[in-house]
Amino acid sequence: MRRKPSPYPRPAPMMGRPSTLLVVAGVFLIAFSASVPAMLHQALSGFAMLVALGAAGAAVLLVRQRSGRLEQSLASSSARSKGLERELRQRATRDPVTGLANRRQLTARLDAVLTGASPPGVTVALLDLDGFKDVNDTLGHAAGDELLKQVSHRLRAALPHADVLARLGDDEFAVVWRGADHSFEDVFAHLRPSYPVAGRQVHLTGSAGLVAVGDQRSSADVLRDADLALDAAKTAGKDRIVRFEPDLRAAAARHHELAAGLRRALVCADSEFVLHYQPVVRLGDERVTAVEALLRWPAGGVPPLTFIPVAEATGLIVPLGWWVLRRACTDAREWFERDGVAVTVNVSGHQLREQDFVERVLAVLEETGLPPAALVLELTESVLVDDAERTARLGRLRERGVRIAVDDFGTGYSSLAYLVHLPVDILKIDRTFTASGVDSTLMRVILQLAEGLSLATVAEGVETTAQAAALRSLGCQYAQGYLYSRPVPAGSLFA
Repeated sequence: MRRKPSPYPRPAPMMGRPSTLLVVAGVFLIAFSASVPAMLHQALSGFAMLVALGAAGAAVLLVRQRSGRLEQSLASSSARSKGLERELRQRATRDPVTGLANRRQLTARLDAVLTGASPPGVTVALLDLDGFKDVNDTLGHAAGDELLKQVSHRLRAALPHADVLARLGDDEFAVVWRGADHSFEDVFAHLRPSYPVAGRQVHLTGSAGLVAVGDQRSSADVLRDADLALDAAKTAGKDRIVRFEPDLRAAAARHHELAAGLRRALVCADSEFVLHYQPVVRLGDERVTAVEALLRWPAGGVPPLTFIPVAEATGLIVPLGWWVLRRACTDAREWFERDGVAVTVNVSGHQLREQDFVERVLAVLEETGLPPAALVLELTESVLVDDAERTARLGRLRERGVRIAVDDFGTGYSSLAYLVHLPVDILKIDRTFTASGVDSTLMRVILQLAEGLSLATVAEGVETTAQAAALRSLGCQYAQGYLYSRPVPAGSLFA
């Protein structure tokens, strides 16, 4: 019997229904895909957490390392900074060569003495080394520094109780102490023994100026007074001590006034200055062969022995010297053309140091029309010997016919050997030899030396006929002095 079909048919097995499988799979995939982001999110969040924790730990370690390094760096920088500060403070108050106090520290201590309630009896000394420049020039600055160190050691030993011992620059030192005036002769005794420098034994002397602190208002006033005393010591011949006196201030003020007056006078030199001339005669026939040009300042009313040193000290001697040379060459042209009379002009060391000295002399000769043979340039022994390099330039002038004379011969150097090497033609023997006795052994030696070197000789300061006769008998060729004429204006020379 056949069964009737059911109105509700049973579903077939799923394996046998591909479409159904697809539907179920799709649903499963949809559900699974919906859950994946959450799962990934959770997984990634955990991984990020681990990464973050690791990075944080590493950062902490790195910070700690860097912090340690920073602390070390800061500590090192602080040490360097403190060392630099100490060095800067030392440089600000100490001389770098000798280790002594410098000018800044000295003035600070002096100002403290002047403004504080300090006991009286404070003395200040300025000390200058004589001859130090020669050491620098001949042995070099390194040797000079070594010498300064040795000097500072000796000063410390000689002045153990000094309040301040300072180097102010170059070869100048300063000392401040309290109590009675210290015997600086003892200091000089410490300085005089030789110094071993650069394989040589160097000898030095010193000049000192002392001042007792009193009515000065500042350290500048104290040092000014001490410097005035030091200048007086050097002017008096060096290797000595001068104590400040109020008269030195007056002399300094006078010096300043004279310097100012000379500067004003140079603006209109032709109306302020004049030249006087003193004849040089040939002893054989007493004929005038040359005249010496001597500067006068009638408008200033100041004698040459007063204003010439001021001009030297201020450097004004250079423009004055060129004015003298030009005027003397102008005046002498007529005398030389008419009578063969030459002119003698003094040259200062400042002029000789001018780089264009030779060229300017030749230019003046060309400008004035005076032949070179009519000009004699006079230089002192000290200028000729101390500045040998520049002295050598004079050879160029001698080649043109200009003659060179050593002025005041016999007063500057005990050795005469230098004459062999100097470019000179004439010896002008200093008046002290004439005044002390013409017929002396030394005068004979000088004249014999000059004859051996083929140098002409002029005796200065001849005032009597007896002196002239004695010089003539000894072989001296020329003479100059009041016996023949005082210095006179150009218009009265051959009147």
